[in-house]
Amino acid sequence: MAEINVTVAMRERTMEPAQLLMTPAMRKELQSLTPIERSGGSDLPKVTKRFGQEEWAAVCERIQDAAEYIQEIEASRHQQEMQAQKIFANMQDEIASANARALAAERMLQDVQQRATNVVKTLEDKLQAAEDRARESEDWLTRISEAVRSNLNFP
Repeated sequence: MAEINVTVAMRERTMEPAQLLMTPAMRKELQSLTPIERSGGSDLPKVTKRFGQEEWAAVCERIQDAAEYIQEIEASRHQQEMQAQKIFANMQDEIASANARALAAERMLQDVQQRATNVVKTLEDKLQAAEDRARESEDWLTRISEAVRSNLNFP
């Protein structure tokens, strides 16, 4: 069994997105395994740990667990993206349908307006004809009245 000597130290830093997906225990393990850069006069404590086969197997298992978790998240994201695309397509279909209904309603309105205009025009023409007949009738009644008065000597 081969052993490897690794020098690691703890340091403060912001978490990367992959670290946010890890459990606190996994983050602690990762921090203890993260190599650091020495700048000469660092006051960080030096930790020397010997890794055996069990430790490396545990690290590999944690990496595999993290990879599986990331794959699950990616699959979930892909599924959500597909659902969003389906919803977007449905919304586009509904918008197109609504636009078609609005266009049909506008055409119906124009048709109704045209028919109403024609009916009004017809009624106006009939009214004008009735007014013309009424004036003509009044003229005839006036003529008849004058003829009766003049021929029958009514005062």
